[in-house]
This record gives sequence, C-alpha cells and structure tokens, in this order.
Amino acid sequence: MQLTAQQQRILEDIQATRPVAQEDANWAVEAGLAAQGEDGDIDLTQQGRHYVDSSQL
Repeated sequence: MQLTAQQQRILEDIQATRPVAQEDANWAVEAGLAAQGEDGDIDLTQQGRHYVDSSQL
C-alpha cells in the first residue's frame, strides 16, 4: 500500500500520541494500521508501525 503524505502524517501523529481528527483515526483503524481501545486511545498496529519506521530510514 502506498500512503499519501497526509496518511503518513496521520500515522506519525498517532505514534507520537498527538491528537488526530476522528475521521483520520477511523481511516487508520479501517486500513488496519491502528487499533482503537474502548477508552478511545489509539495506537498503531505492527503494520502501521512498519510504515512509520520505514519512512525514517
């Protein structure tokens, strides 16, 4: 999957625990790149971390 610059930023924001818009969080969860807990917290999945980590190489 090729991410847009905006999608990449969303993943980076999630990893850095910066607030993201609900629609952005929903996109990441639906794409399987993030998981949202019952308390509303969101974190990257292993696949999501791969995209953030590989962008920093």
